Amino acid sequence: MSDMSLIYQGRCWKLGDDVSSDELISAQHVFEYDPQVLRKHLLEERLSQFASQAQSGDIVLAGKRFAHGSQHTHPFLAMKAIGVGLIAEQMLRPTFRLAIYSGIPLLEIDQNVQNMLDDGDQIRVDFNKGVISNLTQNTTTQVKPVPDFLLDIIQAGGGLGYMQATLANHIVQKNTSTTTKETSHGV
Repeated sequence: MSDMSLIYQGRCWKLGDDVSSDELISAQHVFEYDPQVLRKHLLEERLSQFASQAQSGDIVLAGKRFAHGSQHTHPFLAMKAIGVGLIAEQMLRPTFRLAIYSGIPLLEIDQNVQNMLDDGDQIRVDFNKGVISNLTQNTTTQVKPVPDFLLDIIQAGGGLGYMQATLANHIVQKNTSTTTKETSHGV
């Protein structure tokens, strides 16, 4: 794994259950791909102050069926541009994969964890270890982190960053191997 820190500390933005992907970013922005523009529209119809007040290190706390409906990367590109992490009680597999591919640190939680966090609480989340601390209420809990190979993708900034790093590493290893063979054969 890389050295990128996956420890976030900031405000908890509690959303509740059944937040559709179109509520995260309206379908009117479906042809917009600039993350800096998309971030201005994240949750604007559901939680209008989010885009202007959310800061890097903040955590989006979602309930069941987060980002259901249309499957597109726009909400996750916006989340990444802001620098927020995600903890959710339940995510459908396509949504989970999109979040990972987009490089969003995430944890899946249960109702007990959901109950220990309130909107506006200051929280600290170690996505590597699955440790969630509510600094406002002075409570801590542990959940199962995502597997290491998915953390590697997140730490690389998402699927594209991971593929670029893997390819670059492969090329370096191949060049090192070729140079070693040439040297040992006296070329």
